[in-house]
Amino acid sequence: MARITRPRYESFDGMRGLACVLIVCLHVWMYTDANWPRPGRTDLLDRVVGEFRVSLMFFFVLSGFLLALPWAAGRTPDLRRYAARRFARVAPGYWLALAASFLLLYGTGHGRAIELQDLPKFVFFIPNLFEETRNQLDPPMWSLHVEVSFYIVLPLIGLALLKARRPLTVCALLIGAGLVWTTIGTLEAWPPETMWTLPTYIGVLTCGIGAAVLAQRPPPRFVGTAGVLIVIANSVWHSEGTGTVGHAVGDLPAAIGFALILWAMAYRESRVLASKPMVWTGTVSYGVYLWHMPVLYWFGLQERLPERFVPAILWILPITFALAALSWYFVEKPAMRLGNRVPSRSPRRSPRTAES
Repeated sequence: MARITRPRYESFDGMRGLACVLIVCLHVWMYTDANWPRPGRTDLLDRVVGEFRVSLMFFFVLSGFLLALPWAAGRTPDLRRYAARRFARVAPGYWLALAASFLLLYGTGHGRAIELQDLPKFVFFIPNLFEETRNQLDPPMWSLHVEVSFYIVLPLIGLALLKARRPLTVCALLIGAGLVWTTIGTLEAWPPETMWTLPTYIGVLTCGIGAAVLAQRPPPRFVGTAGVLIVIANSVWHSEGTGTVGHAVGDLPAAIGFALILWAMAYRESRVLASKPMVWTGTVSYGVYLWHMPVLYWFGLQERLPERFVPAILWILPITFALAALSWYFVEKPAMRLGNRVPSRSPRRSPRTAES
């Protein structure tokens, strides 16, 4: 049976776009209706919108899935090209949004502003490790800093997948190690600077790797449905308050659910998610993720942010997508083209894989 190295990723793009929009809605909600008792706002509505946060786990799982596909299929990608493509995909757009966020907030007294001497920590993707920079400037960037750490260690994980007789055993060990880390960190009350790091999220990312291994064969029926139900169950569980167990386990159940969904979607296209508008939304989603908070900040600094969610989102989304589109067409896409031109060290052409 031919192994999958490049799935039908149009649906993945659409799902990524949907997840990104849900994150934007969550943050706009937090800055508007979540802060005020209003007619029509209920505890249930707050809980539902609050669980849009689980979309972030989908980003992690999707990243693990797409990037691990070559190793899962039994091939070793050229590491020089791998590094160049990862850098080209992530750094230019990130640095542009980083510069804009810094210039927007510097000297304003805003609670998210940082000092000039702290900027290099963001440039080199390490602000999560320091109390004065963690969750500052553009808070969604914290997950990107975890992603970059994952990019560095993935070739070692990939090597373990190739050497193991049963690659899923490697995934199980990584997930178990992540659970040990989060359990000890929760019980010992480790500081956020310790917990906002790769070991805390290695289990979630490994769920994506496991899905890439499983996707080398067709899924059983109803796997996608099972995945959806697991994600919903995780959200219900966390929305009601989970205590110590929930802090230790985190959103690992949702990550397992998303992994099952990706396994199913690798073999079955979704017409809705693969539609041109949804695919385009996913294409520019990286910029949307990076730019929506600076847009929110600008409205707040100008005292023009509407107090209600609906009028606020109607302002934030179009402006954010416009900035994201500019970032994609003039920064990210050209950078990716340059990254793809890096020659392989091996005369044998590396298999083409989907981009994260």
